[in-house]
Amino acid sequence: MGPLLPKLTGPAAIAFSGGGDSTAMIHAGRDNPKITHAFIIDHALRKGSAAEAEAAAKIAQSYGYAVRINRWKHDGITTGIQAKARTYRYLALGQLCRELGIEHLLTAHTADDQAETLLMRLDRQTGWRGLAGMPDAAYAPLWPALYGVTLHRPWLDRSRRELRVYNARHGLSFIDDPSNQNTDFARIRARQALAADSDLRGDLLTQQRQMRDRLSAERQVHGNWLNQHAEVSRNNFVETDAVPPSELLLHILNSVSGRGGPIDAAKRDRLCRDLESPDFKSATLGGAWVIQKSKENLDGESHSFVFLRDRVAVTGRRASARVERLSLVPEVPTLWDGRFICQTKVDDIHVEVGSGHLQKLRQLPEFKSLFDLPKAVRESLPIFFHANRPIAFGACHHKYLMSRATSASRLQALYKSFHPVSI
Repeated sequence: MGPLLPKLTGPAAIAFSGGGDSTAMIHAGRDNPKITHAFIIDHALRKGSAAEAEAAAKIAQSYGYAVRINRWKHDGITTGIQAKARTYRYLALGQLCRELGIEHLLTAHTADDQAETLLMRLDRQTGWRGLAGMPDAAYAPLWPALYGVTLHRPWLDRSRRELRVYNARHGLSFIDDPSNQNTDFARIRARQALAADSDLRGDLLTQQRQMRDRLSAERQVHGNWLNQHAEVSRNNFVETDAVPPSELLLHILNSVSGRGGPIDAAKRDRLCRDLESPDFKSATLGGAWVIQKSKENLDGESHSFVFLRDRVAVTGRRASARVERLSLVPEVPTLWDGRFICQTKVDDIHVEVGSGHLQKLRQLPEFKSLFDLPKAVRESLPIFFHANRPIAFGACHHKYLMSRATSASRLQALYKSFHPVSI
């Protein structure tokens, strides 16, 4: 019996390099009706890469996959090669998935890849959450590159050696990338360190499982915190009646700003302390803006916090920094400012930032509900135009288009126990 693939709820693709691990996956998935495509990224970093991509394409096609090759167009990369290649690869893979309606992307990462990642993270001192390693499945773990896509790594419990045995048993040939011997790359140095210490791999993977359990427990707690203290607006802002824990704050800020990735922990901790102060009014961090909201009740004055997009990051202090007008292509989902997924049915639809249009929109009855929202929210919302006439704003279901905010789905993907309450 070969290595197993996950049960999939929608159309899927395999990221195929032609190497030993992904060759095993292409073969193992050949009869799975959900896995319809193989995506090949030619990084164009060495001579012969184009020919290798074509050879890999023929292998995938021989098993019945539809194949798409994406070639990285660049003038030569001399620094940060692996990091830049990884960034490009996932951007390209995400775009291919969205263009073809693919919901699930499979990669052939193994337990050895996991151990290498952990060793590199130890070297970078990423903390215990970094040692939780790569999850076996996650929705859009790289934002915005993989928006709309669930990434699966089903073979994180399999060794590279097991897959080579599988390939040999089935007579499968594959490409050996010469860069796998290049010690200029941190991953190759980690691979060699693991090969030299027979116990290190097992120790790292044991620690990874412990940290993954710890991370899951923390996310359960934070999901319950969101249920108790937070409401998420359909227009991509979050209101809480308490100060969130620093790690949860990271994900709230990312969800409302439309960004992804780390935000300096010291800055987050300082913001949490500032939020506790009775003198706090507002602050910005990571492309987001948090405003204190006060109201009177029977017990006196109470405070809540509104987390939203930093309006200056959207409107720009300079015209060159402003979020630009975006034309939508019919039937193609498009992410606007990392916060709204928009899809139109007709031509001649474009999106602009609300700031600069509000005075004109106030006079239009179909925009009355826009002015029920806080002013700070209005200024950073998308305004949709058809043939240069404003027709809708923010999250909407219009006869010509649909738009939905991403904040609730991003938070729920991280915090399974969270059941968003919309405001």
